[in-house]
Amino acid sequence: MARKTKADALKTRQHLLDVAITLFAKNGVSTTTLADIADAAGMTRGAIYWHFDSKVSLFNEIWNIQSCIALEIRRKLKIQNPDNDLKLLREIIIETLKFISTDRRQHELLQILYHTCEFNGEMYSEREIRERYWFNRERMKKLLRNCISKGQIPVNTNVELAITIIHGYLSGIVKNWLMQPENLNLYEQAPDVVDSLIAMLTKSA
Repeated sequence: MARKTKADALKTRQHLLDVAITLFAKNGVSTTTLADIADAAGMTRGAIYWHFDSKVSLFNEIWNIQSCIALEIRRKLKIQNPDNDLKLLREIIIETLKFISTDRRQHELLQILYHTCEFNGEMYSEREIRERYWFNRERMKKLLRNCISKGQIPVNTNVELAITIIHGYLSGIVKNWLMQPENLNLYEQAPDVVDSLIAMLTKSA
């Protein structure tokens, strides 16, 4: 019986997080209250305060439970070729964009990250969330250095600058797609989007 009670509590907690994600994405984080979440979840306010003592703790928990998209995609890739890191990088980004374009939950999470949250106080910052969930500089740095060592991108590539450019390029694509998805078929055009990025990386100085 105790196990069932614990399982029920975990199920309730997850339901509250799911509802919060949808409301945050739709209405904004600052304007959504814990009472709004409880009402939308069909629960009492006491139930939500049992699991979360504040909206900040709920918001941070949303990101604590998310896996890094790129790592999840990398595990699922059929092609694993350690001798061609540039090809691996290309495939990871393409599959990531395709995944984002077809998964409702990822769409909501990125909507929160880029459009409906005013980061402040003890909330995780946009940078922290991005590094944890969407774009990790250290992993990208390792891939780019491998590409340089294998002659796949120019040896004089400024890795830190390249990472900044890659992030700016991909963030811009995703932000604009979230605002006006009718202007870009992200799933179909993901290879073209990424090949344009790869072309910039491989261009000789």
